[in-house]
Amino acid sequence: MTDTLITNAYVITIDPQRRVYTNGHVAMAGGRITSVGPMADAPRDARETIDAKGKVVMPGFANTHNHLVQGAFRGYNDDRWPVLDLPTAVKNLLHQLFTMTRRMDGERTNKIVRLHMLDMLKSGYTATHDEHFTNICKDSADGAFSAVAESGMRGFLARCIVSGERVPEAGSETAEAGLIEVERLRGKFNSDRLEIVPGILNFHFFEDVEDMRRIRQGADHMGSRLDVDMTDNSRGGTLKARGFNGGQLDYYASFGVLDGPIYAGKGHELLPSEMDSLADRDARFSLVPVLRFFDGRGLPVHHFLSRGILPGLGTDAPLVADCQSPFEMMRKVILAQNLAVKREQAEGMERPAPEHWVTAETVLEMATLGGARTLFMEETSGSLEPGKAADLIIVDLDRAETQPTHGNRRTPGMLVWAAQSSNVDTVFVAGEKLIEGGRSTRWNEETVIAEAAQALADIAEETGLYAKLPSRTPGQSFRNWQYL
Repeated sequence: MTDTLITNAYVITIDPQRRVYTNGHVAMAGGRITSVGPMADAPRDARETIDAKGKVVMPGFANTHNHLVQGAFRGYNDDRWPVLDLPTAVKNLLHQLFTMTRRMDGERTNKIVRLHMLDMLKSGYTATHDEHFTNICKDSADGAFSAVAESGMRGFLARCIVSGERVPEAGSETAEAGLIEVERLRGKFNSDRLEIVPGILNFHFFEDVEDMRRIRQGADHMGSRLDVDMTDNSRGGTLKARGFNGGQLDYYASFGVLDGPIYAGKGHELLPSEMDSLADRDARFSLVPVLRFFDGRGLPVHHFLSRGILPGLGTDAPLVADCQSPFEMMRKVILAQNLAVKREQAEGMERPAPEHWVTAETVLEMATLGGARTLFMEETSGSLEPGKAADLIIVDLDRAETQPTHGNRRTPGMLVWAAQSSNVDTVFVAGEKLIEGGRSTRWNEETVIAEAAQALADIAEETGLYAKLPSRTPGQSFRNWQYL
């Protein structure tokens, strides 16, 4: 017996043939997809039937770059804008981040991350990434990872090991001590939906850079994959100061970091020679479009596509992208590529071949199957195929903001260019309905919001944060606006 049958839907499969059923069905049983195809082939009986006329059924989105505790910083961008010097902006950000996370124990972190997870689920994400590197409160990672488990979403969750001058002494640790913590968290949280791995935040965050080699070896010893936030905002300047004349990919390779499969966050400012070497390595990349607006460099996604690499897409947490919507992220990829091409042409480079310009279809593939691959989940999810997990979403396009579609001729384009998180009606993970009618089925949303707000208010009081926030309170003024 089919558990759930979705009928009369516009079904985007992202399967190897990239089939789209303009009047199709999806059937689920036992947490897996049992049938996808035209309505004529739909099963006759099901315990639950959902009429999805006017709606799109597609794979769930995967947010492939995130820092879940940073949901505590939503709104920070308005405080720090404009960002004219990205390295300085990151330094200031870290100071405030570590100040607040000193007070984020496991219980508070859980409440804060639950709000972040609720936001992502309601936006259509079925999988997320995390790089947890604020280890002053040792149980903070427990709070974050337990919130992901409670949400029902899939997760590729890295517990990063950091040290050095950028990190408070209380949050600094050796590779060996960090790996012990990773093993503890793996024993506690690893499941069919969650994978806990050791992480390297990036080469700036080590007192002894040989720790990167030790972490790679530790990951191999525990049979784990490895997470690397591959970001160099200095555009090679820091490595040259260290006496290394290659790029960051080559630098990591020199410590053995790339000797096995890795998750690679951002891959910002890779050299052409490094891009060419990717074919010989299992490095799965997450692109973060919003950051490339911060530095004005754009997103040269065509360099990945031209080498046969389908990257995933990440938002990089509310501390960077207050709007976590996958629809907004897909739009930003297209615009950021245009920005990168114009910059490259000004530098004398040729424009990409026509097939390497991103389109609505391309970014939909990146946000679903590309994301699943980036998080090592492509065998489980990322496309609608019989046998895969029933990780899928129903998006309601029969609304004013996403009409007309001209008889579905513009439906994929409408998803990318016009849809909002509020268009997401239903979210399934492993066949379980986590969002129905736009509302959580596991959590009381008002309780999640209120508990997160209270935890953050307590932290703000304890750290003196309110004195640093905009004075938009009665009797005060800010930016020439008067608050009464």
